[in-house]
Amino acid sequence: MTEELPEGYPFTRLYQKRVANNQDLAIIISDHQNRRGTGKTIFSLKLASLMDRTEEGITKEKVAISPEELTDSYVDLPKGSALVLDEAEAGLSKYRAGSSANMAMRELVSMGRVREKYLVLNLPASSELDRDLKALCNFWFMVKAKGTALGHHLRWNAYREEPRTPKTETWKWSDIPEGTQLREVYQYLTEEKLAHLRGERESSSQRLSASEASEMVEKAKSEASTTTRNDLLTTIYRDTELTQKELSSAVGLSRSRLADIVTD
Repeated sequence: MTEELPEGYPFTRLYQKRVANNQDLAIIISDHQNRRGTGKTIFSLKLASLMDRTEEGITKEKVAISPEELTDSYVDLPKGSALVLDEAEAGLSKYRAGSSANMAMRELVSMGRVREKYLVLNLPASSELDRDLKALCNFWFMVKAKGTALGHHLRWNAYREEPRTPKTETWKWSDIPEGTQLREVYQYLTEEKLAHLRGERESSSQRLSASEASEMVEKAKSEASTTTRNDLLTTIYRDTELTQKELSSAVGLSRSRLADIVTD
């Protein structure tokens, strides 16, 4: 991904048209297999950085993992700001994540459609957004593999009363360079999500449960190596209040085996 929106792409033309008409723009980024860890946060931040028209660029005030924080930013920040809602309640189950995202979108839509802000909504799966709210978004990027996403227009089919999603383009991106302001924002988001998992943020609705830990490990087992699974177990044990007994029971390992993994 370059430092400017790619010339001639349908998304770029859509963005330019919305800017010319003093309108906002709402974008969904999701993964086609509902996975986490496929670079959606990096893509969201880089895309937002390319759209932001303010002098300060993307700052910590323009990113959030809770809908309430994003709603405040949507109102208070200057016109031309790009905002990122990152995975909408990080670490929670799909149902809760979707519920929070839906709530955020309803809040934003109720404020009115002409605030000249560019919203990037990062979700594990686009299905977590209600159908009627999805129809109010303008564009959808579906991540196919780490560093690659397919772009789609989001249009409403009045006959079937459902969104149409014609594919328009392929985007590729790389990591955010170290030592940049955007990298600092990325690190901030990462720390916020970990704090949320530990229940340390005021807006955290609850701590990571044993069932949620089990779901995370099952995903790692099906998508990655034993090493990745063990790394995930170690992170969960270190960053949450689950005991070895609770975690081993949740993921189907003996307590002694789990102890070997998390104390290596």
